[in-house]
Amino acid sequence: MSSIAELALPGLLRENDESGALSDLVSVLVSSGDLFYEWDLIADRLTWVGQTSDVIGIADVKSIVKGSTYLQRIHPEDLPRRMVALSEHFENSRTFDIEYRLRRDDGQFTWIQERAVAATDSEGTPQRLTGIVRDISDHKNTEEEVDFLTNHDALTGQYNRLRLREALGQTVETTIRRKGQGGFLLVGLDKLNIVADVYGDETADAIVLAVAQRIEQCLRAGDIVGRVGFDRFAVILSDCSEQLITAVADRFLATIRESAVATSNGPMYVTASIGATMFPTSAKNVREVVGQADNALRSARRLGCDCYLEFRDVPNQHIPERPDLVIAEQVKQALRDDRIVLAYQPIVSSHDGTPTFYEALVRMLDEEGEPVPAGLFVPIVEQMGLMRLVDRRVLDLGISALTDNPEISLSINVSGMTAVDPVWLRQLHESLEARPDVASRLILEITETVALDDIADSSLFVRSVTELGCRVALDDFGAGYTSFRHLRALNVDLVKIDGSFVRDLPTNPDNQLFVRTLINLAKGIGLKTVAEWVENEEEAELLRSEGIDFLQGWYYGKPTIEPPWLP
Repeated sequence: MSSIAELALPGLLRENDESGALSDLVSVLVSSGDLFYEWDLIADRLTWVGQTSDVIGIADVKSIVKGSTYLQRIHPEDLPRRMVALSEHFENSRTFDIEYRLRRDDGQFTWIQERAVAATDSEGTPQRLTGIVRDISDHKNTEEEVDFLTNHDALTGQYNRLRLREALGQTVETTIRRKGQGGFLLVGLDKLNIVADVYGDETADAIVLAVAQRIEQCLRAGDIVGRVGFDRFAVILSDCSEQLITAVADRFLATIRESAVATSNGPMYVTASIGATMFPTSAKNVREVVGQADNALRSARRLGCDCYLEFRDVPNQHIPERPDLVIAEQVKQALRDDRIVLAYQPIVSSHDGTPTFYEALVRMLDEEGEPVPAGLFVPIVEQMGLMRLVDRRVLDLGISALTDNPEISLSINVSGMTAVDPVWLRQLHESLEARPDVASRLILEITETVALDDIADSSLFVRSVTELGCRVALDDFGAGYTSFRHLRALNVDLVKIDGSFVRDLPTNPDNQLFVRTLINLAKGIGLKTVAEWVENEEEAELLRSEGIDFLQGWYYGKPTIEPPWLP
């Protein structure tokens, strides 16, 4: 290779290469698959080192010995960028590093990266450009694939929900600026969830793909479609009158139902329901457009399958604020404002009634600092997928309380989502690593129903936290179907008997038998037991006689935000 380098090594480098080091460097570059070139700007002559056929798909190097002929190979869309970058490099020495498409001999374009530096004369006039060219097609293809999946639905290739909302926002703004009208349709496939349950996801996917293709057949140039949910498509119609949107919706419904979809389970007929709205006549921003169309689709589905309804025809044409959305926003703001706090309830020894540890229950303060009842926000937090965020804050607060008060022990609740949340587990490990004094005073409560949902995952969670020195409690014990085998597999430290079995215990023989059975089951493998919802001495005495270890309930103290262990 050295002989090739010596023959082809550009003049400027040969003149300054007394040791041959640069020749060796060029050889290394060429062997790595890069092309090395020098462009004599005065004579417009290109000298190449390397295999142009392998790197850029051009077999006859003589076809690109002039800069002008090489430029003809650059994709017309990319050529202006390359010329601007080169001009800026000549004028102010800005780094010349650019990616563009180059036409191969077979007519296809390949992505290349070009890096170069110019040599100037004493007056600063560029004389030569020396650089490296490499094929980056694989890298660009990967980038394009990632970009595609970021913006498109993997099954249909249509816009996904986020990209569709972006397109909707742009269309609404443009329509308002031009004083035009547009339409928005939500197309929901009827009973697709039942198809998936009965026949499986493969059959449901076949239906989704077929409907996506049928919708696309009905679109005009400039219309936009996206898959925005498991059984939903959204269509943006620009320059659309109220008469046209009805005609388009009718055409969609007819096209979707006109013929069966071929699936692995045989042909299936499909129908859809559609909700629509107009912008800006009915809605003036993305939130209003989507909300009105969603409201219309819900109403259309209530009318039955294969229905279309425009928002203006929906009874009570308004979208009331959904309480769950309002509360979810309030919780997010409370997290930002540090208004998520803990309320502490004592758990006492059944022998003498002294507090042994405290359960730390999550509470939210309103903007005036007043506590919001947990029942008003915790179920919605779980439903809206915010429980992980809340549990992370609870963990921080609990560990902080344990650190500041070395005489206490606390139990905190862990939701099913959090139990498999690697971020939460990492936070726990980082907080308790090398702090056995704190870990030994922390009890993590998981509910019985969550634990039984996946014994393997639950056992893994228990093992990972007990290795840190924490204890684990099985909450709501008795609400599920825990067996002796389950308890052994979970390997928890204590069980908390569901309060529904403690209520009215003295007068309910069935509950007495059930509680006795639960206590004996736990004691059979050496687990401590806690009874919840204890409200009077009669209940407490009966539980003590059955061998309960700990008692919790309003009889011994209500949850209070002020730490009860303080004087």
